[in-house]
Amino acid sequence: MNDILSFVFFFVGLSVLPAQSRSRIIPPEGFYLEASSLARQEPEIRLEETVGEWYVGEDDQYLRGTFAMKDSGSPVRPLVVCLEGSCYLLDPVRTDSTVLYFAPLIECGSICVYRIERQYPVQIPIRAYNPVNGRPFIESSVERRTSTLQLMMWNPQTDDHDILTTTNYAAWTGADDRSSMRESDLIKGIRTYNLIFAHGGAPPKQD
Repeated sequence: MNDILSFVFFFVGLSVLPAQSRSRIIPPEGFYLEASSLARQEPEIRLEETVGEWYVGEDDQYLRGTFAMKDSGSPVRPLVVCLEGSCYLLDPVRTDSTVLYFAPLIECGSICVYRIERQYPVQIPIRAYNPVNGRPFIESSVERRTSTLQLMMWNPQTDDHDILTTTNYAAWTGADDRSSMRESDLIKGIRTYNLIFAHGGAPPKQD
Protein backbone atom coordinates (compact mmCIF):
# COMPACT_ATOMS: atom_id res chain seq x y z
CA MET A 1 0.00 0.00 0.00
CA ASN A 2 2.85 2.38 0.86
CA ASP A 3 4.45 1.76 -2.54
CA ILE A 4 1.18 2.58 -4.30
CA LEU A 5 0.75 5.78 -2.29
CA SER A 6 4.33 6.84 -2.95
CA PHE A 7 3.81 6.25 -6.66
CA VAL A 8 0.63 8.39 -6.65
CA PHE A 9 2.22 11.22 -4.67
CA PHE A 10 5.33 11.04 -6.84
CA PHE A 11 3.47 11.82 -10.06
CA VAL A 12 0.94 14.16 -8.43
CA GLY A 13 3.97 16.13 -7.32
CA LEU A 14 4.67 17.07 -10.93
CA SER A 15 1.38 18.95 -11.19
CA VAL A 16 1.86 20.92 -7.97
CA LEU A 17 5.46 21.95 -8.55
CA PRO A 18 5.83 25.64 -9.40
CA ALA A 19 6.41 26.19 -13.10
CA GLN A 20 9.78 27.81 -12.50
CA SER A 21 10.92 24.70 -10.56
CA ARG A 22 10.30 22.21 -13.37
CA SER A 23 13.66 22.87 -15.02
CA ARG A 24 16.72 20.65 -14.74
CA ILE A 25 18.83 20.69 -11.61
CA ILE A 26 22.24 22.12 -12.52
CA PRO A 27 24.94 21.82 -9.81
CA PRO A 28 27.46 24.65 -9.32
CA GLU A 29 30.19 24.84 -11.94
CA GLY A 30 33.49 23.20 -11.14
CA PHE A 31 35.27 19.87 -10.84
CA TYR A 32 33.86 17.12 -8.63
CA LEU A 33 36.45 14.53 -7.65
CA GLU A 34 34.09 12.13 -5.86
CA ALA A 35 30.48 11.01 -6.26
CA SER A 36 29.60 12.28 -2.79
CA SER A 37 30.78 15.75 -3.76
CA LEU A 38 28.21 15.89 -6.54
CA ALA A 39 25.54 14.59 -4.15
CA ARG A 40 26.33 17.56 -1.89
CA GLN A 41 26.73 19.85 -4.92
CA GLU A 42 30.09 20.99 -3.57
CA PRO A 43 32.86 20.97 -6.23
CA GLU A 44 36.36 20.51 -4.84
CA ILE A 45 37.98 22.60 -7.58
CA ARG A 46 36.65 25.78 -9.14
CA LEU A 47 36.93 26.31 -12.87
CA GLU A 48 39.05 29.44 -12.45
CA GLU A 49 41.65 27.39 -10.58
CA THR A 50 42.35 25.25 -13.65
CA VAL A 51 43.55 25.46 -17.22
CA GLY A 52 42.85 23.02 -20.01
CA GLU A 53 41.72 22.25 -23.51
CA TRP A 54 38.37 20.64 -24.18
CA TYR A 55 35.56 20.37 -26.69
CA VAL A 56 32.14 18.72 -26.98
CA GLY A 57 31.57 16.32 -29.89
CA GLU A 58 28.68 17.21 -32.17
CA ASP A 59 27.55 13.61 -32.67
CA ASP A 60 27.82 12.04 -29.22
CA GLN A 61 27.90 15.20 -27.04
CA TYR A 62 30.87 13.75 -25.16
CA LEU A 63 33.25 16.24 -23.57
CA ARG A 64 36.86 15.48 -24.45
CA GLY A 65 39.78 17.28 -22.88
CA THR A 66 42.63 17.59 -20.45
CA PHE A 67 42.77 19.73 -17.32
CA ALA A 68 45.48 20.90 -14.93
CA MET A 69 45.82 23.15 -11.89
CA LYS A 70 46.68 26.68 -12.92
CA ASP A 71 49.28 27.24 -10.16
CA SER A 72 51.14 23.91 -10.18
CA GLY A 73 50.39 22.44 -13.59
CA SER A 74 49.40 19.17 -11.93
CA PRO A 75 46.93 17.16 -14.02
CA VAL A 76 43.34 17.01 -12.78
CA ARG A 77 41.18 13.92 -13.33
CA PRO A 78 37.69 14.88 -12.14
CA LEU A 79 34.83 12.42 -11.86
CA VAL A 80 32.33 15.06 -12.96
CA VAL A 81 32.84 18.33 -14.82
CA CYS A 82 30.10 20.98 -14.66
CA LEU A 83 30.46 23.98 -16.94
CA GLU A 84 28.35 26.22 -19.13
CA GLY A 85 25.11 24.80 -17.74
CA SER A 86 25.94 21.13 -18.43
CA CYS A 87 27.54 18.30 -16.45
CA TYR A 88 29.66 15.39 -17.71
CA LEU A 89 30.59 12.08 -16.06
CA LEU A 90 34.03 10.52 -16.58
CA ASP A 91 33.82 7.46 -18.81
CA PRO A 92 35.56 4.62 -16.91
CA VAL A 93 36.13 2.56 -20.08
CA ARG A 94 37.81 5.06 -22.41
CA THR A 95 41.14 5.17 -20.63
CA ASP A 96 43.47 4.37 -23.53
CA SER A 97 44.67 7.93 -24.14
CA THR A 98 45.77 11.03 -22.29
CA VAL A 99 42.52 12.71 -23.31
CA LEU A 100 39.68 12.27 -20.83
CA TYR A 101 36.22 11.33 -22.10
CA PHE A 102 33.11 12.51 -20.24
CA ALA A 103 29.56 11.36 -20.99
CA PRO A 104 26.88 14.07 -20.75
CA LEU A 105 24.51 13.87 -17.79
CA ILE A 106 21.00 14.15 -19.22
CA GLU A 107 19.58 14.59 -15.72
CA CYS A 108 21.40 15.52 -12.55
CA GLY A 109 20.19 15.19 -8.97
CA SER A 110 19.41 12.44 -6.48
CA ILE A 111 19.38 10.17 -9.54
CA CYS A 112 21.50 11.09 -12.54
CA VAL A 113 20.89 9.85 -16.07
CA TYR A 114 23.58 9.53 -18.71
CA ARG A 115 23.90 7.92 -22.12
CA ILE A 116 27.18 6.13 -22.64
CA GLU A 117 28.70 4.70 -25.79
CA ARG A 118 30.02 1.17 -25.67
CA GLN A 119 32.13 -0.47 -28.36
CA TYR A 120 32.41 -4.22 -28.77
CA PRO A 121 33.85 -6.62 -31.38
CA VAL A 122 31.71 -8.63 -33.77
CA GLN A 123 32.75 -11.39 -36.15
CA ILE A 124 31.71 -10.81 -39.77
CA PRO A 125 31.60 -14.02 -41.88
CA ILE A 126 33.43 -13.94 -45.21
CA ARG A 127 32.89 -16.45 -48.00
CA ALA A 128 34.49 -16.89 -51.42
CA TYR A 129 32.35 -18.64 -54.02
CA ASN A 130 33.30 -20.86 -56.94
CA PRO A 131 32.15 -18.99 -60.07
CA VAL A 132 31.36 -22.27 -61.82
CA ASN A 133 29.02 -23.97 -59.35
CA GLY A 134 28.33 -21.07 -57.00
CA ARG A 135 29.45 -23.00 -53.93
CA PRO A 136 31.63 -21.42 -51.24
CA PHE A 137 35.19 -22.77 -51.20
CA ILE A 138 36.61 -20.41 -48.54
CA GLU A 139 34.83 -19.57 -45.31
CA SER A 140 36.38 -17.33 -42.70
CA SER A 141 35.55 -14.32 -40.54
CA VAL A 142 36.98 -10.91 -39.82
CA GLU A 143 36.63 -8.91 -36.66
CA ARG A 144 34.96 -5.52 -36.79
CA ARG A 145 34.02 -3.14 -34.01
CA THR A 146 30.56 -1.73 -33.57
CA SER A 147 29.09 0.58 -30.95
CA THR A 148 25.84 0.99 -29.07
CA LEU A 149 24.41 3.69 -26.84
CA GLN A 150 23.19 2.66 -23.38
CA LEU A 151 20.99 4.80 -21.13
CA MET A 152 22.17 4.53 -17.52
CA MET A 153 21.15 5.64 -14.01
CA TRP A 154 23.60 6.76 -11.34
CA ASN A 155 23.04 7.54 -7.67
CA PRO A 156 25.84 9.89 -6.52
CA GLN A 157 25.04 9.24 -2.86
CA THR A 158 25.79 5.52 -3.13
CA ASP A 159 27.76 5.55 -6.41
CA ASP A 160 25.49 2.82 -7.77
CA HIS A 161 25.07 2.53 -11.55
CA ASP A 162 22.40 0.58 -13.43
CA ILE A 163 20.76 0.40 -16.85
CA LEU A 164 17.69 2.62 -17.11
CA THR A 165 14.81 0.19 -17.55
CA THR A 166 11.24 0.29 -16.23
CA THR A 167 12.11 -2.33 -13.60
CA ASN A 168 15.24 -0.56 -12.39
CA TYR A 169 13.46 2.79 -12.45
CA ALA A 170 10.77 1.36 -10.19
CA ALA A 171 13.34 -0.12 -7.81
CA TRP A 172 15.16 3.21 -7.49
CA THR A 173 12.10 5.46 -7.19
CA GLY A 174 9.43 3.23 -5.63
CA ALA A 175 7.16 3.65 -8.65
CA ASP A 176 4.90 0.97 -10.11
CA ASP A 177 6.79 -1.33 -12.50
CA ARG A 178 3.82 -3.25 -13.93
CA SER A 179 3.84 -1.43 -17.25
CA SER A 180 6.62 -0.67 -19.71
CA MET A 181 7.57 2.99 -20.06
CA ARG A 182 9.27 4.83 -22.89
CA GLU A 183 12.75 6.25 -22.34
CA SER A 184 11.40 9.80 -22.55
CA ASP A 185 8.83 9.05 -19.81
CA LEU A 186 11.48 7.46 -17.59
CA ILE A 187 13.67 10.54 -17.94
CA LYS A 188 10.74 12.86 -17.17
CA GLY A 189 9.88 10.75 -14.14
CA ILE A 190 13.43 10.95 -12.82
CA ARG A 191 13.46 14.72 -13.37
CA THR A 192 10.32 15.04 -11.24
CA TYR A 193 11.79 12.67 -8.65
CA ASN A 194 14.93 14.78 -8.44
CA LEU A 195 12.94 17.97 -7.92
CA ILE A 196 10.87 16.39 -5.14
CA PHE A 197 13.94 15.08 -3.29
CA ALA A 198 16.26 17.96 -4.23
CA HIS A 199 16.72 19.08 -0.64
CA GLY A 200 16.01 15.97 1.39
CA GLY A 201 17.97 13.38 -0.55
CA ALA A 202 16.64 10.30 -2.27
CA PRO A 203 15.27 7.37 -0.24
CA PRO A 204 17.10 4.04 -0.64
CA LYS A 205 16.17 1.95 -3.68
CA GLN A 206 13.81 -0.97 -3.18
CA ASP A 207 15.15 -4.53 -3.54
